[in-house]
Amino acid sequence: MTTVFTVLHVLAAILFLGPVTVAVSTFHKYALEADNGSDRAKGTTRLLHSITRTYGIGSLLVPLMGFAVMVSDWATYKSYYLIHTGIVLSIIAWAVLFFLILPLQTKCIHQLGLAEAGSDPVDLSGFHLRAAAKRLPMLGGIFCALWFVTATVSYTHLRAHETRG
Repeated sequence: MTTVFTVLHVLAAILFLGPVTVAVSTFHKYALEADNGSDRAKGTTRLLHSITRTYGIGSLLVPLMGFAVMVSDWATYKSYYLIHTGIVLSIIAWAVLFFLILPLQTKCIHQLGLAEAGSDPVDLSGFHLRAAAKRLPMLGGIFCALWFVTATVSYTHLRAHETRG
């Protein structure tokens, strides 16, 4: 059963985190183009925000499947500090996504007039799209780097597990 959960865990990471990473990394570019009046960039900006939000929520399946892997072979995984490190890094990455990146993207969408009809109002006092567009690549880089380190830690754990097993 551990193998099935591991495959689902990896597939969830690829299918959900990949699109989020691309969307987070490119949103700022299209937001700036949309601010300059490009209709194509406006559509792309809205789409990238939607991908970030939807796939970001879907990516919560990754730790769920990871938890299933850990529980399915608790005797093996309870003492691996690399697993615990990966969990902590994942939590930090999601915090960056949900508490920093998504709120900034949402404000950009509202500032550009691209918010969906009936969406909750957003306080834009003191908000500057160009400043946010400069901050978003840094936050996106942190988000991506956290996932890169998490993947590296996981790979290191797997290699160590193979040599012991």
